[in-house]
Amino acid sequence: MSSRSAAKMARPASKPVPKSSARKPKAKLAKVTKFPTASMKKPLPAAKRSSPPPAARKSDPPPRGMPALTPPKQVQEPKQSLARSFYWSELRVGDDLPPLTKPAIDRVQIVRYAASSGDFNRLHLDEPYAHAVGFPGLFAPGMLALAFVGQLLTAWLRRGHVRKLGARFIKIVWPGDELTCRGRIAELRKENGACYADVELWAENQKGELVLRGQATCELYESPQNGGGDGGGGLLFALQQSGPAVAPGQAKKSSPPSKPPKKK
Repeated sequence: MSSRSAAKMARPASKPVPKSSARKPKAKLAKVTKFPTASMKKPLPAAKRSSPPPAARKSDPPPRGMPALTPPKQVQEPKQSLARSFYWSELRVGDDLPPLTKPAIDRVQIVRYAASSGDFNRLHLDEPYAHAVGFPGLFAPGMLALAFVGQLLTAWLRRGHVRKLGARFIKIVWPGDELTCRGRIAELRKENGACYADVELWAENQKGELVLRGQATCELYESPQNGGGDGGGGLLFALQQSGPAVAPGQAKKSSPPSKPPKKK
């Protein structure tokens, strides 16, 4: 017998591993039926005292070359009335227009306005180009802020007419800026029987910085008795200069039309 065969016979036979011992049963989680309760309840925090309102912020100095804004003269809130009860005789110099706050400007709105106005400047549409030129990014066209100011003016004026509107752009409007448009009556005057109101307009961003400042001339009804009623139909002070009206029944008789000559 060789040494290899003797070694095999000397080795003990390995016992087979039972299948049941290979997989251990999973331990079941104990069900918690009772939860511990706190012995003491925490006292409620004391109510905070309301802090006094912050002091009014001083207005920034006007830009170079522009006069200061007309100081407000009214104590009550600005009138929120419609134009049918809003006449030139009711206005006072220094009255504020109801402010208009717009949502934050995003890139989609900038692209839409650029397309509708035909202003395809790459500074408003191309972010990499704006970076290459030296700007932090693309920005809104200046006319977009002027459009917001025009919306404020027309919403206040309603049935009147805007005769002149101009503005000066002071600060760049970036995506994410929230603009608040404001207005104030600077002058009331009459010219050739028409009633005009010169209105100062400006727009501020969420930081209170002035981004636009302008002025508009509006023509309004003088009073309900002078064509300002609901059935007025139009601004009548311009028609008052056209001469006296012809009384009914006194119209000139029109001459009969001449007969054409007879053919020979």
